Amino acid sequence: MSKAAPQKVTVLGAGPIGLEAALYAKSSGLSVAVYDRGAIADHVRQWGHVRMFTPFGMNATSLGLKTLLREKGSRSLPAPTDLITGREFRDAYLVPLGESEQLLESLHLEHTVLHVGRAARGFRILVRASNGTERIDTADAVLDCTGTFGTPRWLGDAGIPAVGELAARPHIAFGVEDVLGDRKDHYAGRSVALIGDGYSAAASICALATLAEEHHATWVFWITRGARGQPLPRVANDPYKERDRLAVKANSLATRCDGNLEFHPQTVLDEVVSHGPDKGFRIAGRSNGKPVSWEVERVIANVGYRPDLTLGVSDPNYVVLGAKAGDAGFLVRTGFDQIRAAFAVLTGNPRLDLYDKKAA
Repeated sequence: MSKAAPQKVTVLGAGPIGLEAALYAKSSGLSVAVYDRGAIADHVRQWGHVRMFTPFGMNATSLGLKTLLREKGSRSLPAPTDLITGREFRDAYLVPLGESEQLLESLHLEHTVLHVGRAARGFRILVRASNGTERIDTADAVLDCTGTFGTPRWLGDAGIPAVGELAARPHIAFGVEDVLGDRKDHYAGRSVALIGDGYSAAASICALATLAEEHHATWVFWITRGARGQPLPRVANDPYKERDRLAVKANSLATRCDGNLEFHPQTVLDEVVSHGPDKGFRIAGRSNGKPVSWEVERVIANVGYRPDLTLGVSDPNYVVLGAKAGDAGFLVRTGFDQIRAAFAVLTGNPRLDLYDKKAA
């Protein structure tokens, strides 16, 4: 390791990439502090009912698996080929990894990083604990693994909020709601606007269609910007069969518009107005250039996320990893590649590679 290499690393975020980055740093002999405003992998918990496209073996590293097996011996872990839910991923791998002897003392949960600044010698980090107390911590390098899940994209045209959206935002559901489980009573028998045309929206429309079959008063308006036809492009010879199955089912629903489903493509929104908590919404915009509007009781926005760059510092030792790094097709395995590359640069050792390529 070169003399200029950082010795004290701060990791922002205790999600899948943050935990792996912290483990990589500790395994490189560095001092590590991990900060997260919530619990371990809290964002994964929020979409925990969703089954992942990629098998478990693509979402765990040899370092992580060795850490868990070394501590727990015969710990029961999913098989490398298992397609598990986010909840199973968090419970079986992420939480035990964060609570491992290797990482536990480095973990600072319910600690919010308010500001990061570059000083003459390293970084100064303003941190607020859950009890409201604040302190300054320092680091030689900062790895920003906060992801994008906390900052959904705006619903309005041209990437800005629609009229009324700022006030309505607390009443809009972002992410894939568990409409067939914990949130069933919230959506059953209601009129629902689903906005978005990615794989999250596909998961939502499939669940809402099933709910409408069970509760006939449920009515769904699927609103997308894309052209008519199939809203999700299928990947030729998609290696992730679960993803392809989801795309086929969602496209079929859009094409048929059976039951209590309306599909409205080529639609941009100008207004998203909440009538108050649990009092519904007015949504208005243009569909293929013509004015349209709906009165609905619920809104689910699966429009993707944007990076929050307020903490960012322009410095070679401030490194953004994970989905926040700007990879539109981000997979957890992509983050592992980012970690390997980042530490090769930070340590000044381009040959550094702590991952066993034969392991998951």
